[in-house]
Amino acid sequence: MTHHERPSKHPFTAALDAAVDRYHDALTAYVDRGGEDHLALLERMVARGAVFAGRPLCTFLRPNFVLRAQYNLLLGALRHFRSAVIKAKDLVLADPTLLELMGLTDGERRLFSYNPAFESVGVVTRLDAILAGSDLSFVELNAEGAFGPSYADRLTELFEAFQPMREFARISPITPVYAGNSLVGSILDAWHEFGGTHVPKVAVVDWQEVATRTEFDMICERFRLHGIPARFVDPRELEYRDGKLSAKGEEIDLVYRRVLTSELLGREDEVRPLIEAYKARVVCVVNSFRAKLLDKKVLFALLFDPRVMSLYTKDESVAVHQFIPWTRRVEEMKTEGPDGEEIDLVPWARDNRARLVIKPNDEVGGRGVVIGANVESSVWERALKLALVDPSVLQLRVSLPTAMFPEVGAAGELYFSRRHIELDPILFRGELGGMLGRLSATNMCNVHAGAGTVPTFIIEGDS
Repeated sequence: MTHHERPSKHPFTAALDAAVDRYHDALTAYVDRGGEDHLALLERMVARGAVFAGRPLCTFLRPNFVLRAQYNLLLGALRHFRSAVIKAKDLVLADPTLLELMGLTDGERRLFSYNPAFESVGVVTRLDAILAGSDLSFVELNAEGAFGPSYADRLTELFEAFQPMREFARISPITPVYAGNSLVGSILDAWHEFGGTHVPKVAVVDWQEVATRTEFDMICERFRLHGIPARFVDPRELEYRDGKLSAKGEEIDLVYRRVLTSELLGREDEVRPLIEAYKARVVCVVNSFRAKLLDKKVLFALLFDPRVMSLYTKDESVAVHQFIPWTRRVEEMKTEGPDGEEIDLVPWARDNRARLVIKPNDEVGGRGVVIGANVESSVWERALKLALVDPSVLQLRVSLPTAMFPEVGAAGELYFSRRHIELDPILFRGELGGMLGRLSATNMCNVHAGAGTVPTFIIEGDS
C-alpha cells in the first residue's frame, strides 16, 4: 500500500455508511421539497414524554443503525457473556474471598444477605457497548436502575411515524427493536419464581424528583396494556404493616425498583418499609438488592480472574478476551498485561495512561471516570493514588466510533454534526431484548453529562 492509499473499510462499515447516506439523502430531499415533519418531531417527543430532566431526550433526526450481521454478532457475544457472568456470580456467592474483592459496603452486604426468593440477580440490566464494524466491546454493565427500555420504545414509535424515515424504509428495509413486552415478561417471570400466583399489583419505585420520571409513566402504561395494574410510587410513600406493603392505602405485590441501593441506604430512615418488606419476603423486588453485585465495575476484572476463567468453556474464554476490554482492579500486584506480558500493575499504569481508563467501582453517570488520554500525568497520578484507596478498576480504553447526525437549527435549517456513538443493549435475564444509542460531542456518552439518546433500528439485507 502506498502512502496515498487509504485502508479499505470493513464490509460492515461500508454497508452501514451506504445506508446512512441513503437516509440522509431521503431526509434532505424531503426537506428540499418543503416537508415540515422534521420541525414537528421534537415537539412530538416532548408531548409524548421523551424528556430527561425536562429537556428533550433526543434532538436528532436520524436513529442509530446496525446491520443484521452486526446484530447477530451481538447476539452471539451476549450468549457467552451471560454464561461467563453467571459462573462468576455463582463463584462469588460460594467464595467469601471473592465477595470481598467486589467491594460491597457494609450496608450493601446486609441487603445482599437477604434472600429475594428468586434466583435471577439481573432481571433488567443494560450494557454499555461499543460497536465499530465487526469490532464489539462490552465496557460496563448497569444493573441498578437500568435507564432506557421504555424511552427507547417511545423514540422508536416516534421515528417509525417520522415521514423521512418512512420514505427511507421503502428503499432500505428496516426492523425496529421494541423492549416493552420483554420488560414485562421478565419481571412477571421473577414474580412467578417468587411464588406469585395471582396478577400482581405493581409499583415502579424511585424518587419523585429524578430526571427519568417520565419513563416510569411509560413503564406503567406498558404493564396496564398487559392487564396488570401498575403505578409510580416514591419510596417515601410506602408503608409496611400487618405483613403487607402499601402506598396511599393500596397494597403492592411487586416492586420494579429503579431507585439505587446507595440512595436507599443513604436515606434508610425514610425508606425502611421497603427494606423491611423485602427482608420479610412479602413483596417481590426486581431487581433484587443482590443485583448490586453485577453493577460493580470490579465484575469485569473478576471475569479475568484465573479462579473464574478456569470454569469457562473454550467459547466463553474466547468471548471474554474478544469482547471485554482488559480490566483489572487497581492494587499493588503483578498481573498479565493486555499484551500478554507480566506487568507490575501500578507502575505500568502510570506509564501507559493514554491506553487506559480509571473507573470507580461504584459510581454512576460517568462520575469519577478518568480517561488517561484526556488528562495530564499529574492528574493521572492522583487518580491512581485515589484508586488504590477507593476500589476502582483500570480498563483498556476502547475508542468510540463517530458518525454524522442531522439536527434542526434555530432558524429551522437542517445541519449535520459529528457525534460519538455508544450502543446500549438492554438485557432481560441476560438476553437481548432492546437497544438504544447514545450520542455525544465528547468521548463521554452519558445522559447525565449531556449526551443525547436515539433509538436503534436494524438495517436488513445490506450485509
